[in-house]
Amino acid sequence: MVENERTTLTQIGSILGSAGYRVTEALNGIAAIKSAQTDPPDLVLLDLVMPGVDGYGVCALLKQNSNFHAPIVVLSGRTGKKEVKAAFGAGADAVLANPVDRQTLLSKVSELLLTNGAPSSEPTP
Repeated sequence: MVENERTTLTQIGSILGSAGYRVTEALNGIAAIKSAQTDPPDLVLLDLVMPGVDGYGVCALLKQNSNFHAPIVVLSGRTGKKEVKAAFGAGADAVLANPVDRQTLLSKVSELLLTNGAPSSEPTP
């Protein structure tokens, strides 16, 4: 999960953790890219607005890496037409508005993990 706001990290991490997912956190884009290289995730939850490399840049860089195969879910307060189009253009697999309710988040995560063939016994968004 890539988010520079600790409150959001805690809230979303709690939802995912209580559903049995292992959550790895990154506070900025550079940390996220490094983490994805050393410990490839099954799924990435990505904010758009971050210091340094923003979410669009992180998404594009990850998707350009031939060794990266995880779906990317953009989770952002910025979900206007322009932002959604740019997120999909950068390679996002889904866009969710933040704040997001528990059921919507868990449904989308489960759907993308199943679609991507991630193991259901050990989910790791």
